[in-house]
This record gives sequence, C-alpha cells and structure tokens, in this order.
Amino acid sequence: MLASEVIKVSIDRPYAEVYEFLADPMNFARWATSPDGRMEPFGGGDWLVDLPRGRLVIRFAPRNNFGVLDYQVFAPGEPGGPVTPVRLIANGGGCELILVWMQRAGVPEEKFRSDAEWVASDLQRLKTLLEGG
Repeated sequence: MLASEVIKVSIDRPYAEVYEFLADPMNFARWATSPDGRMEPFGGGDWLVDLPRGRLVIRFAPRNNFGVLDYQVFAPGEPGGPVTPVRLIANGGGCELILVWMQRAGVPEEKFRSDAEWVASDLQRLKTLLEGG
C-alpha cells in the first residue's frame, strides 16, 4: 500500500456558497496552482489546464448533493486517471474541505511529500480567496 495524506481546511463561508464555487470548473484556476490561470473546454466535460507538470486534462465529479468534488488529472488521449477524493462537509455556518492526497506508483516519497505540501498551499489559497482575506 502506498502513502496517503489527508489535507483539510476549514472555510468560514456557508457550505452552499463554497460548494457552488468549487463545483464550477472555471473557478479551479483561481485557487489551484496554474502558471497562466486558464482552463479550456476539452469536450465531454473535460478541461485542458496548464499545471507545473505540463498541459493536462482535468475531469471533475458531476454536481451532486453529497459534497463530492473528486477530480482526475491525466494526459490528453488517456481515458482517465487516478481519482483524487475531495469532500466538502458542512460545519455550522462554515464547512470543512477534505482532500486525500495519495502517492502514485513510481512516485518517490520525497516527491509525494512535496506535492502534498503544494496541495495544502492551494487549499490555503482557496480559503483566503473565499473568506475575502
């Protein structure tokens, strides 16, 4: 079994507002690390995005009533990629965003840890953006 890390951020905004923001793919580049901040429709609900590891396809979970915001990142031409589990959970007047970052086969421990820190900084950027800080 490979390593995993649960990354969580509390967001002091109503659950419905945060879910609507996160469920809109066009908002992804506003908080997730992207060199140019652009996303282009790629067909079938997929999007092309420039990430630090290159131009890739991102596929988001369809809107749902359960706070599931999973996504996949993969190279163009591939049918899909590993799922990154993401959940939004109401907590009083705010919410908790929980992401499970999993080590992929062939990824060294140091790279996995570095990527987890990168993801945690993205979630902090999201928190700052949504809380107006």
